[in-house]
Amino acid sequence: MTTSQDDYKQKLISNHSSKKGLSGEVNANCINYTYDPNDVGSWRRHVNNLTGYSCSLYSLRPTTTLINTK
Repeated sequence: MTTSQDDYKQKLISNHSSKKGLSGEVNANCINYTYDPNDVGSWRRHVNNLTGYSCSLYSLRPTTTLINTK
């Protein structure tokens, strides 16, 4: 039986993989392998914190650039 979190994750994957271009496919792949809806934070945060250098898509993953405002 699937949970609402599993359904949400599948909906995210479907939404991103249906987008044209490489970024949609990369995002869908990253969501599939790193996102845990039961964990704290968005899928982007999970992907941004990833340290899986062995992934062939590591350099293409969506990341957020943090700006130091001090």
